[in-house]
Amino acid sequence: MRKSGRMTDEKRLALLKEYLSSGMSKSRFEREKGLYDGSILNWIRIFAAENNPVISSQVAVTDMRKDPDKEELLQEIARLKQELRSKSIDLKRTEMARDAYERMIVLAEERYGIPIRKKSDAK
Repeated sequence: MRKSGRMTDEKRLALLKEYLSSGMSKSRFEREKGLYDGSILNWIRIFAAENNPVISSQVAVTDMRKDPDKEELLQEIARLKQELRSKSIDLKRTEMARDAYERMIVLAEERYGIPIRKKSDAK
């Protein structure tokens, strides 16, 4: 039996958390709850894409249930995500510094009327 009407995000999240803790297959859970085929997978994509830490971590755990080194893998994934965030922040700061330096050179050349950058036509 299918449920009609629109479902709120809170209800979807509640069902998704229930699915993740149940240990059932997606199709079985969808049948028992009267959901459309693919609903669970779609919700995982939506809520994990929104960087929901609860859903993202539970999805990672669910996908790695059969892996004996899952704890190590999860820790490595978390470390790599943190490293990626750190590198992204460093890149943004470096780009801002480069842009500020470039602007400073342009302003100095305009104000003092002297070329600061080297010319490419070496003799």
